[in-house]
Amino acid sequence: MHSVVLDGIRTHHFGIDSKTERADTLAEVVSRTVEGPPDVAAAQLFHDALADTDALTVVDHLLEPLAARKVSRRRTRVLARWTVEHGTHRNAIKIALALLGLCGDERERDLFLLLGSLDEFTLYAAVALRRAVPDPEPDLFRLARRATGWGRIHAVKRLAGTTDPAVRAWLLREGFRNGVMNEYLAHFAAVNGGLVEALAGDGAQGDVDDALLDGAGGILSAMALSEGGPAEGLADYPDAPAALERYAELIDTAPATLGRLTGLAVIRDHLRAGPEGLAHSADKVAELGRRFARVLERSAWEAQVRAGLADPQARDFAVALGAADRLGMKPFDDVLRRLRIAPQDSSAWHWAFRWVAPERVNELVGLAGALLPMDELSTGPSEASSVGPGYENDRALTSVLHCLVHVPGSGWPLIRAGLRNRCIGARSAAIAALEGWPDGSLPTEATSVLRSAETEEPHTTTRERMSALLGRMDPGSGKA
Repeated sequence: MHSVVLDGIRTHHFGIDSKTERADTLAEVVSRTVEGPPDVAAAQLFHDALADTDALTVVDHLLEPLAARKVSRRRTRVLARWTVEHGTHRNAIKIALALLGLCGDERERDLFLLLGSLDEFTLYAAVALRRAVPDPEPDLFRLARRATGWGRIHAVKRLAGTTDPAVRAWLLREGFRNGVMNEYLAHFAAVNGGLVEALAGDGAQGDVDDALLDGAGGILSAMALSEGGPAEGLADYPDAPAALERYAELIDTAPATLGRLTGLAVIRDHLRAGPEGLAHSADKVAELGRRFARVLERSAWEAQVRAGLADPQARDFAVALGAADRLGMKPFDDVLRRLRIAPQDSSAWHWAFRWVAPERVNELVGLAGALLPMDELSTGPSEASSVGPGYENDRALTSVLHCLVHVPGSGWPLIRAGLRNRCIGARSAAIAALEGWPDGSLPTEATSVLRSAETEEPHTTTRERMSALLGRMDPGSGKA
């Protein structure tokens, strides 16, 4: 797991296993390094000592041991700044940023903003800004707008309690959006941005513009999705009923767009399920759900979907597919047109198998085998995860294999390719598809292919699943 992801998950879900003893040791290293004359070699040794430390576990515990040793703030600042500017290891830079926050001042502002623009360092730069700069909110706001993923989440969370109209307006229109999950910031934005007041149109933000309406839909739908999920949801937002009612009133006469449709449908489905904890009676929640359903009955919404599906190469085609499903549409032929020109589109394969009529399943399976580059997808196993560029076809194969779980007995050529794919996810999905095949229905070569795959498999859990499946397929093999 990438360290920036790990830091985000630990700070939001699991807490941090603080290491005060290690912080004390680092404070001693700082003290010894700054007591001597300026020395690049000593600074390099200091950097290497930081590099071997899990930054998140110590940065909040450095102040006390540094103060106890009466370490020179001026010299520590010079050392920390040198490490930040010349460091080559992320943990060293993170800890040095924390030290610079403790010992630096406004002279470090630009450096904090520069390093904080990288998601990897945003958390540490934001904390350092709050410690080193007398009025950090303008800089935190600038940092939040620069960052996109976990960095935005960390920076935005440090704008809590803001009274700046510009910041509050941005939170509701754009600030809650991030490259991880909007659910992490939706509730925060609703509370700190003043969603209800803004939708009423009588606050400092003025009239409800299109950006605010779109933002409100994104915030409310993200909170609906977050019920029981990673962050606070509608049940945690006392103003949810008022915000939902006002949003329904505004969206009913607003132009239909694909983005608005998706959020509306999420809210409608959530309210139809009768969520618990919403500050409303069950009858009022049901009526609110019916109100959103009536909004979606406007013909303009389906027209937007049809327009989005008209060009299989359109930028919004994937959004249109998801919106179609929300409206109960099954545009199977449209998604086939997309797959014939972009077979690497893993989400399109998902929708195709979701909407395919039973009598056309074999046609779709055959199309997958014909369109995907089977030889390129059967190069042998590795520990690859299929994340990032260069794995588009692998992800498409994995998507198809997940769908084959629901059509046992079909797609052996695809399963065979999956067993030899370089990505763990594809091999795991191939095993799952094969596990559903009825006894006696497997091709003659299936046992030998699986045995060969088991021999080469580098991933322990995947290999164990292969062994268990071989034991079922060939009881005399001794596998169990």
